[in-house]
Amino acid sequence: MAFTNRYKTTAEWADCDPLGQMFYPNYFRWFDIGTHKLLAAGGEPYDELVAGRNIAGLPLVDAQASFKGRCRWTDDVEVESFISRFGGKSFTVTHNIWNDGVIAVEGTEIRIWGLFDPDDDTKLKAGEIPEDFKKTFG
Repeated sequence: MAFTNRYKTTAEWADCDPLGQMFYPNYFRWFDIGTHKLLAAGGEPYDELVAGRNIAGLPLVDAQASFKGRCRWTDDVEVESFISRFGGKSFTVTHNIWNDGVIAVEGTEIRIWGLFDPDDDTKLKAGEIPEDFKKTFG
Protein backbone atom coordinates (compact mmCIF):
# COMPACT_ATOMS: atom_id res chain seq x y z
CA MET A 1 0.00 0.00 0.00
CA ALA A 2 1.28 3.45 -0.89
CA PHE A 3 2.08 5.97 1.82
CA THR A 4 -1.22 7.78 2.44
CA ASN A 5 -2.17 10.95 4.26
CA ARG A 6 -5.59 12.24 5.26
CA TYR A 7 -6.68 15.65 6.47
CA LYS A 8 -10.04 16.94 7.58
CA THR A 9 -11.67 20.12 6.39
CA THR A 10 -15.09 21.72 6.18
CA ALA A 11 -16.93 23.10 3.17
CA GLU A 12 -17.14 26.77 4.07
CA TRP A 13 -19.68 29.24 2.68
CA ALA A 14 -16.94 30.91 0.59
CA ASP A 15 -16.22 27.51 -1.05
CA CYS A 16 -19.81 27.09 -2.23
CA ASP A 17 -22.10 28.39 -4.93
CA PRO A 18 -25.29 30.33 -4.06
CA LEU A 19 -27.16 27.02 -3.52
CA GLY A 20 -24.65 25.95 -0.88
CA GLN A 21 -22.96 23.29 -3.00
CA MET A 22 -19.19 23.14 -3.28
CA PHE A 23 -17.99 25.14 -6.31
CA TYR A 24 -15.92 22.65 -8.34
CA PRO A 25 -12.60 24.62 -8.58
CA ASN A 26 -12.31 24.41 -4.81
CA TYR A 27 -11.93 20.63 -5.02
CA PHE A 28 -8.70 21.26 -6.94
CA ARG A 29 -7.55 23.58 -4.15
CA TRP A 30 -8.17 20.74 -1.69
CA PHE A 31 -6.16 18.41 -3.97
CA ASP A 32 -3.21 20.80 -3.93
CA ILE A 33 -3.40 21.12 -0.15
CA GLY A 34 -3.56 17.32 0.04
CA THR A 35 -0.36 17.00 -1.98
CA HIS A 36 1.47 19.44 0.28
CA LYS A 37 0.22 17.68 3.42
CA LEU A 38 1.21 14.29 1.96
CA LEU A 39 4.75 15.51 1.30
CA ALA A 40 5.06 16.96 4.80
CA ALA A 41 3.73 13.79 6.42
CA GLY A 42 6.34 11.78 4.48
CA GLY A 43 9.16 13.99 5.76
CA GLU A 44 9.51 16.04 2.57
CA PRO A 45 7.77 19.39 3.23
CA TYR A 46 7.53 21.24 -0.08
CA ASP A 47 9.75 24.19 0.81
CA GLU A 48 12.45 21.90 2.22
CA LEU A 49 12.10 19.55 -0.75
CA VAL A 50 12.74 22.38 -3.19
CA ALA A 51 15.69 23.80 -1.26
CA GLY A 52 17.23 20.52 -0.12
CA ARG A 53 17.01 18.72 -3.45
CA ASN A 54 17.83 21.81 -5.51
CA ILE A 55 14.75 21.53 -7.73
CA ALA A 56 12.46 24.18 -9.15
CA GLY A 57 9.39 22.44 -7.75
CA LEU A 58 6.80 19.82 -8.56
CA PRO A 59 4.76 21.56 -11.25
CA LEU A 60 1.30 20.34 -12.06
CA VAL A 61 0.95 19.22 -15.69
CA ASP A 62 -2.52 17.65 -15.54
CA ALA A 63 -5.44 17.52 -13.10
CA GLN A 64 -8.74 15.67 -13.29
CA ALA A 65 -11.75 15.07 -11.09
CA SER A 66 -14.67 12.67 -11.16
CA PHE A 67 -17.69 13.70 -9.13
CA LYS A 68 -19.44 10.77 -7.46
CA GLY A 69 -21.44 12.69 -4.89
CA ARG A 70 -21.57 16.18 -3.53
CA CYS A 71 -20.31 18.34 -0.75
CA ARG A 72 -22.41 21.11 0.68
CA TRP A 73 -21.91 24.04 2.98
CA THR A 74 -20.93 22.88 6.51
CA ASP A 75 -20.11 19.30 5.42
CA ASP A 76 -17.11 17.91 7.25
CA VAL A 77 -14.99 16.00 4.76
CA GLU A 78 -11.71 14.11 4.71
CA VAL A 79 -9.19 14.42 1.90
CA GLU A 80 -7.11 11.28 1.32
CA SER A 81 -3.97 11.59 -0.82
CA PHE A 82 -1.32 9.15 -2.05
CA ILE A 83 1.04 8.72 -4.98
CA SER A 84 -0.53 6.04 -7.15
CA ARG A 85 2.00 5.95 -9.98
CA PHE A 86 5.62 6.83 -10.56
CA GLY A 87 7.19 7.31 -13.95
CA GLY A 88 10.81 8.24 -14.48
CA LYS A 89 10.13 11.99 -14.46
CA SER A 90 6.48 12.30 -13.41
CA PHE A 91 4.15 10.94 -10.77
CA THR A 92 0.41 10.81 -10.17
CA VAL A 93 -1.14 11.89 -6.90
CA THR A 94 -4.58 10.39 -6.30
CA HIS A 95 -7.04 12.20 -4.07
CA ASN A 96 -10.31 10.89 -2.62
CA ILE A 97 -12.66 13.29 -0.89
CA TRP A 98 -14.72 11.39 1.63
CA ASN A 99 -18.05 12.83 2.79
CA ASP A 100 -19.98 10.92 5.42
CA GLY A 101 -18.09 7.68 4.71
CA VAL A 102 -18.58 7.82 0.93
CA ILE A 103 -16.18 9.02 -1.75
CA ALA A 104 -17.75 12.18 -3.13
CA VAL A 105 -14.90 13.12 -5.47
CA GLU A 106 -12.01 11.17 -6.98
CA GLY A 107 -9.18 13.22 -8.42
CA THR A 108 -5.69 12.99 -9.81
CA GLU A 109 -2.81 15.35 -10.32
CA ILE A 110 0.14 14.57 -12.55
CA ARG A 111 3.29 16.37 -11.43
CA ILE A 112 6.83 16.43 -12.74
CA TRP A 113 10.15 16.54 -10.91
CA GLY A 114 10.84 20.10 -12.05
CA LEU A 115 14.34 21.30 -12.78
CA PHE A 116 15.48 24.64 -14.16
CA ASP A 117 16.62 24.40 -17.76
CA PRO A 118 20.39 24.96 -17.64
CA ASP A 119 20.20 26.86 -20.93
CA ASP A 120 17.39 29.17 -19.80
CA ASP A 121 16.54 29.52 -16.10
CA THR A 122 13.11 30.94 -16.97
CA LYS A 123 12.11 27.50 -18.26
CA LEU A 124 11.58 24.19 -16.54
CA LYS A 125 12.28 20.66 -17.63
CA ALA A 126 11.41 17.30 -16.11
CA GLY A 127 14.19 15.51 -14.26
CA GLU A 128 14.56 11.97 -12.98
CA ILE A 129 12.74 11.34 -9.71
CA PRO A 130 15.19 10.08 -7.06
CA GLU A 131 14.71 6.49 -5.93
CA ASP A 132 14.61 7.46 -2.22
CA PHE A 133 11.64 9.76 -2.92
CA LYS A 134 9.88 6.92 -4.74
CA LYS A 135 10.64 4.54 -1.89
CA THR A 136 9.17 6.91 0.71
CA PHE A 137 5.90 7.46 -1.12
CA GLY A 138 5.57 4.33 -3.23
